[in-house]
Amino acid sequence: MGLALARKAVALGAIVHVIGRSQERLDAARLSIGDIVTHRADIGVEADVEALAVNIPHVDHLVCTAADLAFKPFAGTSNEDIERMLGGKFWGPIYLVRHLTKRLAKDGSVTFFSGAAAYKAIPGASIVAALNASLEGLARTLALELAPIRVNVISPGVVDSPVWDFLPGDARADTLGAIGAALPRGRVGTVDELADAGLFAISNGFMTGSVLQIDGGNNA
Repeated sequence: MGLALARKAVALGAIVHVIGRSQERLDAARLSIGDIVTHRADIGVEADVEALAVNIPHVDHLVCTAADLAFKPFAGTSNEDIERMLGGKFWGPIYLVRHLTKRLAKDGSVTFFSGAAAYKAIPGASIVAALNASLEGLARTLALELAPIRVNVISPGVVDSPVWDFLPGDARADTLGAIGAALPRGRVGTVDELADAGLFAISNGFMTGSVLQIDGGNNA
């Protein structure tokens, strides 16, 4: 979703900075998109974000799509699993806001990506649900504290993205097909549809403190 959003933003003429932990994936993003600025950093490590902020003097719009999630039964979820999830999904947004909003334009915005698990209980997603819900609560309060900077959240449902690549062959298509068939929309989402939602949150100057659910009717 982040890669698709970066691609669309570049196509609109934006100067896009992409942050990631993997140099290999950053290089692939540059080859795929072209004219982007990449930064190797772990946003779950405050020192990394603090150093990053020094190299980015001005920001119009800050978007965080990071997630390193583990779907396991609560009893089988270790502290290490939770700490890893907290890094990208919770601490990352906090550190980015702490160090980069000083460089944000007053008519700029912050957009977080949460997820449908915050609204619909799914076995094995207890920590994911808690993180998504906490991110949305954080955004609503920041919309007041950072005003006039706008702060919003995109809440995706199930999306056909590389996160499902761990499933072999037909199992991937069958799983996504079954999930999609249970939705009012009749299919799962695409990364481009979520990227479009991200662009809407960035560009709509009257939207703040909002959570935009793009989930195919998952909560209908």
